[in-house]
Amino acid sequence: MALLLYFVLGLSTILAQTTILRLDGILYDLLIPLVVFLSLNFPKRKGILVVVILGLIMDILSGAIFGLYLSIYFWIFLSVKGLSKCFDVGDTIFQSVLIGVCVLGQHFMFCAPCKGAQLLTVRVVPVLLQTVFAMLTGPGILMLLEALHIRLQAAIRRLERNRGIAIR
Repeated sequence: MALLLYFVLGLSTILAQTTILRLDGILYDLLIPLVVFLSLNFPKRKGILVVVILGLIMDILSGAIFGLYLSIYFWIFLSVKGLSKCFDVGDTIFQSVLIGVCVLGQHFMFCAPCKGAQLLTVRVVPVLLQTVFAMLTGPGILMLLEALHIRLQAAIRRLERNRGIAIR
């Protein structure tokens, strides 16, 4: 049930990004904090399922090279999963740097199919602005997702308790 909520949240974010919001300016890919959150709070199999589906949908709706977003989100998920075993990822400073590095890495992946160095030098200011903005706002988004997750888990426990009483 929780994964369905995060899938719907991710789908809503994708639709907003591809239709309403412009990603060229200061706004970064808002699915990156969601992917980081999923990798920190869900088992590998469940989280990868949501990440892969959202990556495929983003590939289809964005018009990018097919598989680009899928691979970016997949590698972000696995990288954060690995880092969480070695570092304290609950620290706000670490989360800030982590999300900034993920946004910067996404831009490097965007440049990989083209002439990477030339394209990146033309876009250096927007990339730096998006990275800094991600570092400033990413931990806040993670905190909001964590609060949502705690409330959802409490609601699921209440429902299970109520079902147990009704069944007896």
